[in-house]
Amino acid sequence: MTKSELVTNIKEKISYLSEADCLTCINNLIDFVGDHLSTGNKFEIRGFGTFFTKTRQARTVRNPKTGEQIQHKTSAYPCFRPSKLLKDRINNLA
Repeated sequence: MTKSELVTNIKEKISYLSEADCLTCINNLIDFVGDHLSTGNKFEIRGFGTFFTKTRQARTVRNPKTGEQIQHKTSAYPCFRPSKLLKDRINNLA
């Protein structure tokens, strides 16, 4: 599902909101979650799951084209852990 499809689905379920309002809400939520995660905090939505960050340690990698060794810096990346409720809901559909 794309962001525009999500906006359309929300608009259909909540008819008094305009598409622009739905898009603004979704963009604000994405910005909030990103800002919250960038400070190293978790973001939990009960019944859905938890967003958190993990850290990749610095390491030496190799460019496959040239064979040159490159030092890759430590970096953080986002992760998602679904809640038990979400897992159960998905498994019941299968």
